[in-house]
Amino acid sequence: MGRRGLILVISSLTSGGAERVMSEIANHSIDRADVSLIVLSKREKFYHVNDKINFIEPHFTIDEMSRMVFMWKNFFWLRRTLKSLKAKSVLSFGGKYNSYVLLANMGLGKRVFVSDRSRPGISYGKFLDILNPLVYKVSAGIIAQTTKAKEYAKKQTGHKNIKVIPNPVPIISHDNRLKAKENIILSVGRFIPSKHQGWLVSYFSEIDNSNWKCVFLGDGVTYNEVRQQVEKSAKSNKIELKGNVSNVTDWYMRSAIFAFTSTSEGFPNALAEAMAAGCACIAYDCIAGPSDIIDNEVNGFLIPEGDHETYKKKLSELMGDAELRKRFGKAAREKMKQFEASKITKQFLDFILE
Repeated sequence: MGRRGLILVISSLTSGGAERVMSEIANHSIDRADVSLIVLSKREKFYHVNDKINFIEPHFTIDEMSRMVFMWKNFFWLRRTLKSLKAKSVLSFGGKYNSYVLLANMGLGKRVFVSDRSRPGISYGKFLDILNPLVYKVSAGIIAQTTKAKEYAKKQTGHKNIKVIPNPVPIISHDNRLKAKENIILSVGRFIPSKHQGWLVSYFSEIDNSNWKCVFLGDGVTYNEVRQQVEKSAKSNKIELKGNVSNVTDWYMRSAIFAFTSTSEGFPNALAEAMAAGCACIAYDCIAGPSDIIDNEVNGFLIPEGDHETYKKKLSELMGDAELRKRFGKAAREKMKQFEASKITKQFLDFILE
């Protein structure tokens, strides 16, 4: 079979999880397909795409017109662009834009696959909450990030062609960077209510172990609230809020434990990256994602959501058992080999192109 054509559609390539994944798929697809990448808004690119990729963006911006005029102009520009491309297979990312792409494709005969990249059940506004389940029915297929997301999509749309494909995870080379882990409990993520960094501050403050420190990376709306909580903690000298940092990978490599307290995920990228770095991980079994990558008591601890006492108990157990941490870390690295970008891209292409 000769080379196939593939059209990828996303809102932009600014910094973000969906944008990173789309750029990875694009770059790893060029050996198998002729790739066109359409972004729906003209904005500065954060992620690099290979020069072999046909990168397409509108020549106009939303700053030049009203939002309503932009949406209509953008819609017909997208339709003309899709019509001009020979490729028959389209992958669209984002619950805010998938119906837009499907409607723009009406009558063009292309096979459009859609993928929401947020937590299943999240609201995109009343209009899209009604529109998406209806329009998704005409898609060629739906790609879910997690098992729970697949179940939700099937319930909402009744679609029969739904496949779970997780996010690719940056695999850290351990050949040159493998060092002894330090007694650091690491938390990485935006400071927003659903991430619950304050819970980890409480757990750490209540555990009787003076040989550890707890480090938080990230920033956001709850940062000051958590900072005030840290200042009141009896272990305030052992808790560090670093804000946003550029060397996150170095922290993954140094830290013995990764503690994930989020209760709402599309796909838990930070957790997966920590596992790839060989951290012993503990997480709540939230919607959605941790249960797709942590096998409880094999490569980490998976705690029933909201069970604070069990979380604290298992965190304390990890802190006190070096052999357990080593076993979890080794098993986690092995599990994450399944999430290498080339392997994940192959799953996307096998589903979309064949």
